Amino acid sequence: MRYLAFWLLLFTVTFSLKAQEVELKYFISQAKENLPVLRENYNLQRIGEIQNDIIIAQNKAFQVNATSEVQFAPYFNNNGRIIDVTTTPSPRAYGYDVGITNGGLYSAQLNVTKNLFNQKMVDNLLFQNKVQNNTLSLTAEEIEHNLVKNITDAFIIAYQLQLQKDFTIEILKDLENRLKVVELLVKRAVLMESDYLLLQLDIDSKRLELQQIRNNLKTAINQLYSLSGLPLTETDSLSLPELMTTNAPITNFYQRRFENDSLQVVADQKVFENQYKPQLSLYGNTGLNAVELSNIDKRVGLSAGLRLTVPIYNGKKRKYNAEQNEIKKENLEFYKENAAVQLENNLKSIEAQLTSLEENMQVIEKQLQKQQNVLEIYKGKLVQGQVSIVDYLNVIQNYKLNVQTKLQMQTNHWLLQSQYNFINW
Repeated sequence: MRYLAFWLLLFTVTFSLKAQEVELKYFISQAKENLPVLRENYNLQRIGEIQNDIIIAQNKAFQVNATSEVQFAPYFNNNGRIIDVTTTPSPRAYGYDVGITNGGLYSAQLNVTKNLFNQKMVDNLLFQNKVQNNTLSLTAEEIEHNLVKNITDAFIIAYQLQLQKDFTIEILKDLENRLKVVELLVKRAVLMESDYLLLQLDIDSKRLELQQIRNNLKTAINQLYSLSGLPLTETDSLSLPELMTTNAPITNFYQRRFENDSLQVVADQKVFENQYKPQLSLYGNTGLNAVELSNIDKRVGLSAGLRLTVPIYNGKKRKYNAEQNEIKKENLEFYKENAAVQLENNLKSIEAQLTSLEENMQVIEKQLQKQQNVLEIYKGKLVQGQVSIVDYLNVIQNYKLNVQTKLQMQTNHWLLQSQYNFINW
């Protein structure tokens, strides 16, 4: 039962420590939910979907409105009257021509209009809106992709500081243990008191260094929470960044972006050319429409008709617009070709750097194994007072520099993997 209780306790403690580690994917998922510009973009896409209904309503539905107008067109000096409203003014009266105003206007009408046979125009507008919505979707995808890159890099830097902290704590503990040994050797007159003070000074320096690393780590973790839109929380440790090299997609993002930009040019041209299509509309109205107050109650009626508009000439604007759009397409093709070359070159460069780093890391690992053996030998000789503190600290310092070099190589390897995944999409 004692052994069972022991293993249960060990499992519980291990699980608890494991659970306190915060993973990279946690920050990424939270950032995607909290980033304001992403949420705004999603709302803009919803607005774009509603725009389809607006386009149909404006161009396919009946348009109904009510109008009301009362107009007076009086005459002055008409048959001895200073002001007179009449449809038979004298030749000497002053006022608008009776054929134009008829003395006035009294109108209250309900008007109905509807465009006919304009499905092609509506399709062009819907196509333009679809392309614009797809632009928003691509923008959201790009924002999210950049967000993942920024958080991944910030996480890697923070994790590097965490490793530095752990290594410095390990070195500091070892030095403190050596200090106890040196103290005994000083009491036995095997080592001088200056050796003890020198080691104590180095320990104090390491403690100061550890405090600075902890401060930098806290700042880096706080930045992670800020990038993710999360309130600051005490975090014990970060888990190992799990980065998998992504495979090349079937269609790269830059290709989809240029394809959509080309479609945008086509859509804009089609909408521009809507104005050159014949337009047939049905209109009708009913209500009151009179030019005299007398018998106005009898002036209630209705009217209806068809209106056809056929564009004929507007100075070759259609031709010039088409030429401009062809130039825009040509420019897009230039950028697309250049993007393909840049992508291939960057990927090859990163692959070469990764290979070189992996080779160097193998070399530094072998050096560290040898230095660890030397360090163990020096620890044994230090206990016997056979080496000076200066020599021992030099070995420690060289070992520390190589560990930091390896740590920086590993960090650079993670950052290069992050960069590779960032551009290989």
